[in-house]
Formats: sequence, structure tokens, C-alpha cells
Amino acid sequence: MSATLLLAHGDDGFGIGQAVAELASSLGDPERTDLAPERSPDEPILERAALEAASIGLFGPHLVVLHHPLRAAGRSSAAAERLLVLVRELPEGAALALAEARPSRDVAKPPPLLRRLEDAVRARGGRVAAFPAPRRGELTAWTLRHAQRLGIRIETHAAALLAERVGGAAWETDIERGEQTRVIDSELRKLATYAGERPVSAGDVELLTADTRPASVFAITNAIDRREPAAAANALRRAIDEGQPVLRIMASLHGRISDLIVTRDLAARGATPAELARAIGRGNARAAERLVEAARRYRPEELEAMLGGLFEADLAIKANDIEPEAAVTAWLGEHVLGRRRTAHG
Repeated sequence: MSATLLLAHGDDGFGIGQAVAELASSLGDPERTDLAPERSPDEPILERAALEAASIGLFGPHLVVLHHPLRAAGRSSAAAERLLVLVRELPEGAALALAEARPSRDVAKPPPLLRRLEDAVRARGGRVAAFPAPRRGELTAWTLRHAQRLGIRIETHAAALLAERVGGAAWETDIERGEQTRVIDSELRKLATYAGERPVSAGDVELLTADTRPASVFAITNAIDRREPAAAANALRRAIDEGQPVLRIMASLHGRISDLIVTRDLAARGATPAELARAIGRGNARAAERLVEAARRYRPEELEAMLGGLFEADLAIKANDIEPEAAVTAWLGEHVLGRRRTAHG
């Protein structure tokens, strides 16, 4: 009798959870122990996982699920080796699932330990499964497929609207997508109950599904680039409501306005595309072009006033003269919402 071993990783928390549930089902839904590190590193939780996995009862194994194994290993080489030993020395007949849900911003940069863990799992005959959350434009198709798996009929336009309401159309790279599929699953079940025998319509989605698009600091700066005050205000409100640190928002705004000032100055001096890319596009020619387009939507004095306003708001916050949220909201009102949109060559 061999050991049962699964490593499920990615930023799709729902997909990872489904994989663990399917493993449990394949084992006859045995007793299950879920463990998660309380600190990083957390060698005691790794030791407990090994002990629990080795406890095979009269009626077969009980499933041990270790969540965030990379956090349990942390930056400790000893804890990392302990994690690998947990896999390599998993007793015959034991059942272990490693559920590594990672932030969307990090999922494309897997740490070396994840690759070593994958190799160790495969060497023991275990299964390695990656669960990336659907990216921009992919969530509608995922919604339609998942509805079919659930036996729920939904109109294509309704699926697109549902995907949009949970952030499927957002393209900013700083948003977290890990819960989008879980929200879609929950909303589909609710909508199907409401619709009854008929297909779920777009009207049902509009009536029953709240707009839960994730916040993005990039969405604020992108709206500034496009000179779209209403979009910037909406993105700012969403970011604040979701708990994004105001000082981080202000730092991003400061960096973007500074880039626009430098860009406009270089473009006015006749800088070549290559020079612009090196100076403000970080080597990316298309990014430099976008910044040039954005800078031309503002007069030099407007950009200077925007940067000065951010500096004053930062000083007021640090002097405890104003709350951070009020400061950034006032800055937006004065320097973005309060200015007429014009294009400037």
C-alpha cells in the first residue's frame, strides 16, 4: 500500500479546496485533520503533520491537510528540509495534502522551495496540481464551464456580467484574484435557486449580485493617466473601502505624477523613444509611450500643483493635522475632480 500525496498550489483558493475535497472523496471521506502554521517558520506544525499522517487507523488513513507549507518552512533551511523530509518519509498508507494558496502578485514567481517540493512529491508518486486563478477575460468562460458542471443553466450575457461584477474584466496586476472563483460558485448557486427552472438571466445577476470587484492601486494611477476623474474617484473609494493603506496609495500617486513630470520634460526636449524607455519606461518602450500620452493630457503647472498637493497632504498627515483618508480625498477633489479635462500637446 503506497502513500497518498497531493500538492495543490496557485492563487485559485477555490480550485485548491476542490482538489483537496476530491482527494478526500477518493479515499472514502476519512477523518480529516487541517493544520496551518501560526508563524513563519513553524517547525512544530511540520512535526505535528508528520505525526498525524503516520497515525493510520483500523479503517485506513485519515487525511492530513497542511495549509501554507511554504510559510511553515519560511526562510529557515532547517524547516525547509523538515518539510521535504515530511514528504520523502511519508509512511506507506498515509494520506497528506499540501495546500499552498499564494497571493496573485507572487504566483508567477515561484520560490525555489516550491520546485523542490514538487520534485519530492512526484518522486513519491504523488500528484502535483497548479491552480492559477482566471485572468482578465478568462472568468466568463470559467463561469460557463462551472455552471455546466453544477447543472446550472445561465445565459452567456449573464455569465459575462457575473464575471465582471467580481473583477473578471480588471487587468491591473496588483489585484488579488484568489477568491473570485469561490464567489462565482456561491453566486451561481444563489442565482440558480432564484431562477428555478429557467436559465439565469442578466437581470437576475443585476438584481442579486453585488459588485465586489477587487480594489487596485494601479486602477487609481491608470485613471489619472487617462485623465478620468470619476474613474479615479471610484478606484480610490474602492481601495480605501477594501483597506488599502492610504500612505501606499499616496506613494503610488507621488511616483506616477513624478514620472509624468519627467516624461513631459524629456518629450519636450526631443528625447528618443529609447531614451524615454530607459528613463521612465524602465526599459519598456510601450510603457514609455503610454506615459508620454498621459503626460500630454496635463499642462506642466497642473502636474506641478498635483505633486505639490501630495507633498502638502503628506506633511499634514504626519503632523496629525488631518486623517489620511480625508487628505487623499481632498487632494483628489482639488487636483483631479476640480479640474476641467483638456488635452495639451
